[in-house]
Amino acid sequence: MNNFFKSLREISRFKKSEEEFKNIVFYSENNSYSFFFKSIVDELIKRDVKLSFITSDKEDIFNSYFSKNLKVYTVSNFFFLQYFFSNIKCKNFFLTMPDLGNGILNRSPFTKRYIYIFHSLISATVAYKTDAFKNYDVFFCPTKMHLGELKIIFSNNFKDKIFLKIGYPKINELKNYKPKVIDKKNKILIAPTWGSDGIINKKEILLLIESLLQKNYNVVLRPHPMSFTKDNNSIANILDKFQNNKNFKLSDDKSNLDAFYNCEYLITDWSGSAIEFSLAFKKPSIFLDTDQRIRNKEIKKDNKLLDHTFENICRNEIGIILKIENFSKIGEKLKTLDQNSMIFNEKIVNFEKKNLFNTENAIDISVNEIIKLSNNKVA
Repeated sequence: MNNFFKSLREISRFKKSEEEFKNIVFYSENNSYSFFFKSIVDELIKRDVKLSFITSDKEDIFNSYFSKNLKVYTVSNFFFLQYFFSNIKCKNFFLTMPDLGNGILNRSPFTKRYIYIFHSLISATVAYKTDAFKNYDVFFCPTKMHLGELKIIFSNNFKDKIFLKIGYPKINELKNYKPKVIDKKNKILIAPTWGSDGIINKKEILLLIESLLQKNYNVVLRPHPMSFTKDNNSIANILDKFQNNKNFKLSDDKSNLDAFYNCEYLITDWSGSAIEFSLAFKKPSIFLDTDQRIRNKEIKKDNKLLDHTFENICRNEIGIILKIENFSKIGEKLKTLDQNSMIFNEKIVNFEKKNLFNTENAIDISVNEIIKLSNNKVA
């Protein structure tokens, strides 16, 4: 009941707020996505730009912000959130949420532009539903490949969309982050994707963790935030087996900044976090040889398109692939990475320059384009 009245009050407060705070509006489903917006919002505030941030998470990081340039609204009641989305009046609405207008949260006729900011570097075609982006007007493209995918997706109405070559701000944030403590020695981070096809739901995850522990590695399992809802039974099974091992830890931290800094290597199946880790720290990741996660029902597992997705190309360029039958040899693979660290470093640097836009200043470019949109200086 408290959520009901609080959400109603927040909507009313937004409607009554000054128009200058409705020029730039962000929305985040939960705190894990808010962390992705943080570097952009911080820079906007620093430049004395006024904006609003709407969240559905009562524990959102932005609820602790105090700035004359930022107004934060928490709308956690789903009924009112649907109403809010359908009626919100603002100029530029920034989201990192696919499937806008596809039956859950809809566009408002009173909002001028909807802008999509990618929160992952996985494919725009394979990893999302067919019409996931159809209701967006502007796209902040992180890589040349994502730009190419979007142009194909919107080949029939290309002129109606705006594609901006932005880059990926998360990489810059990781490079600039200063952790309070760095304790990475002999520590391996396992960061699987969520869903039925993910390694988190396969028995092989137990073998992988056990193999690492037997070789005296410290293992941190950081499931995708969605896994704590969708894959909670599997997580419980893993805890049952390893929670009494002092070298095993389960992390539910919604920000991956400290987790990335405090590990020597990252292991994943198909999570985009491995791409972020490798590009930020110029260290290879280990990719498990499991079935690719496909959310686009029009693409089958034998489709040759899969070989050309960004995440598939990354597996061969910025890391190594480990077959399931070789999980027991994980120690040997990690030693190979150590021995070839300089080779991988150079390879990853070249890969980043070749594929990503604005590798050194994506945060500034993002903010510059947001300000241009707010001033109606659209490309």
